[in-house]
Amino acid sequence: MMIGKPLKVMIVGAGTGGLCLAQGLKLDDVGVEVFERDSSPTDRLQGYRLSIDAAGDKAIRSCLPKALFENLVDSSAKPSQRVAFLNHRMNRLLAIEFPQSDRKGIDTELPVSRIALRRILLEGLGPCIHFGKKFIAFEDEPNGAVTARFEDGSTATGDVLIGADGAGSHLRAQLLPDARRVETGILAISGKFHLSDNTREATPQEIFRGPTLILGPKGCFLFASAVEYEGRASKASTHSVKPKADPSVHSSAPYDRDEYVMWGFSARREKFGLPENLEAVAGEELKAGEDFSSDSPLENTQCYTSG
Repeated sequence: MMIGKPLKVMIVGAGTGGLCLAQGLKLDDVGVEVFERDSSPTDRLQGYRLSIDAAGDKAIRSCLPKALFENLVDSSAKPSQRVAFLNHRMNRLLAIEFPQSDRKGIDTELPVSRIALRRILLEGLGPCIHFGKKFIAFEDEPNGAVTARFEDGSTATGDVLIGADGAGSHLRAQLLPDARRVETGILAISGKFHLSDNTREATPQEIFRGPTLILGPKGCFLFASAVEYEGRASKASTHSVKPKADPSVHSSAPYDRDEYVMWGFSARREKFGLPENLEAVAGEELKAGEDFSSDSPLENTQCYTSG
């Protein structure tokens, strides 16, 4: 970078990490561009809820304008009261209580839908985000700059190139070719079901208090956690708020108010009796982190391999 020349940062990947970094750089008046392979923010399922702990709360608070952070707090679900470990007969093995604090405090948990979080992190970044840009390689320039190349033939040049493109990062594969993902032999299937009066009654009450980890026999494992919001008596609060077409326009309205139980079952691959070439058998639609089957009675079921 030349002395006196503004720094230009390029980020590959518009997921949670890439967008949060972009917001922080923008807040510090650093030039930033984000390149995302998806053609729009809603191309594919982004996963379910994640929980931002106290350390994450402080970090994301420092990266966001005050109004956006307040929107994040308003879009957050009820914090967990505790985490519990049960055996497969639903007998409690251990429970760890969590201290409760002010939702707007710096030491509180923020459980938030990934959809809502991504929409919030996109706000105000409109001109900085480039969708439909699948990164394929980078080249170091003689003057110290770096050029990113994309599948559509376009390029972009800047001072810093950051890979935030996930576990299958193309950028990492070029920079660190010896770093490999290793198949562990563990397969996980996850999904969610919406909370109605009937499903609330049928769900073990332990799950409504926080993350519940059920240890089954012979290495089988089930995780479950409920996502609920304050004031659920209002029917409007149990339906998603449709995102605006322009993500650069800020709104104080909370996003994605669906209430549900998310679950994930994992075990060694052979316990499922599935073919080794699962992805090939299921076709292009079955990929890690995408919809397992849109016709499945278990809504939004997903299949993952651990590597």
